[in-house]
Amino acid sequence: MTHSRRTFLQASGAAALLGLSGCTGMLDGDDGLGSDGPPGYTSWMYDPRDLLGVETRGYATFDIESVLAQRDSLPSDPFEGLEQANEEIDEVDLEEFSRMTAVGGSTLDADNPEAGGSVVLEGSFDVETITDEIASSGDSSQYQTGSYEGYELYYGEQENEFQGTTNSFAFAINEEQVVVGGSNSDAMSGRDAVETMIDTNNGNQTRYYNGSDYAERLVNEFSGTTMSMGVEFDLGTLIRDQIQNDSVRLVLSGLGAAGMAATINGETATNEILLVYEEDAEVPEDTARDLLDQARNSQPEAFEQFEDVSISSGDRTLRLTTEVDTQRLWEESGLGPTGVADAATASGSASTPPQASFGTEWEDYDEDRKEVTITHRGGASIPAERLSLEGDVLGQSSWTNTSNGDVVAGSTIQALVEAGGYVAVVWTSPDGSTSAQLGGSSAPN
Repeated sequence: MTHSRRTFLQASGAAALLGLSGCTGMLDGDDGLGSDGPPGYTSWMYDPRDLLGVETRGYATFDIESVLAQRDSLPSDPFEGLEQANEEIDEVDLEEFSRMTAVGGSTLDADNPEAGGSVVLEGSFDVETITDEIASSGDSSQYQTGSYEGYELYYGEQENEFQGTTNSFAFAINEEQVVVGGSNSDAMSGRDAVETMIDTNNGNQTRYYNGSDYAERLVNEFSGTTMSMGVEFDLGTLIRDQIQNDSVRLVLSGLGAAGMAATINGETATNEILLVYEEDAEVPEDTARDLLDQARNSQPEAFEQFEDVSISSGDRTLRLTTEVDTQRLWEESGLGPTGVADAATASGSASTPPQASFGTEWEDYDEDRKEVTITHRGGASIPAERLSLEGDVLGQSSWTNTSNGDVVAGSTIQALVEAGGYVAVVWTSPDGSTSAQLGGSSAPN
């Protein structure tokens, strides 16, 4: 079964937006920071706080064109998904894409996150073919239509199974860009996200790079990389206090933003993680080195994949740099052409965390302990054996109201948690290689 261009636009845009609210764009080969100013992709990045009013926000970039230019020297496996997508999506040649840039934000409320953002795909698009296909397939009835600054505009609403709410969704098309926007917040519609991204690129909206010290620093530090992403946030004492390891807590103290970047050089790649601290915070380089040494001694097998691991510090920054095998980087990051193709075809994998939301209700058990009831509120059905409760859990029941062993909407589990402690619902992939927190809450004192 082939997919329409519209299906591709929705799937790729929504996947990138989801990545931001749990953040890919790209740089041209010579699009690093220079005398003429910041990289060109920053022209699309508005500040999500201006629309959503959130402190947790970020961006991501992916240089598709640069990667494809290295195709002959790169492992062949990551391109198999690209070829499959080219075959399955009607009249869309993914190799014509040059860049993807995303920006968005969300709240830190694990039970009911509000999130939104935008993605722009740059390349070459046949606008007439796309609009004709939408009309002929009957999909145009799902949207209101119009135009904006030379773009064909489609906007409307869709059900969000993940949160049990309605999402606002929009996309705009011209011959050189497709701009996709989405939101589950009343503060911003999908149309707002699309039009604001276009306005920002036209110079009519304040750019994230110019309005945020953290965004400027992350972009500058990652200048010239193949792919990068960055998020700024306020962890607050609530999250830091849940961490038992004093050294880890110290590394997180004063942390205001974090980012990741990779530079692909054929069969090897340089992977970087950057922590950015508040102005008055001390950069804990020695503590980070001690943690790295502890990890290397306790789990030496985990370091066998790295050719080199190093830590360095700069002005308000702490950087971890590793040299890795490119194929391994692509397989585990999901940011290579395979990831783009998977998004385009909306395909998943056994190592992809399911999308589901969980609610918590707390009651007093005694003066030192609280009883929590965790309920699956909506989204994907998940085998119960793939879920565990982690944190300050003193005891727990089994999942009830399941369906053939799967945790579904309405399934519940009870647990005893230390007063002031934390409980998290954690999913683990069948092969044990991937885990993700799907929900969490702190017990009242």
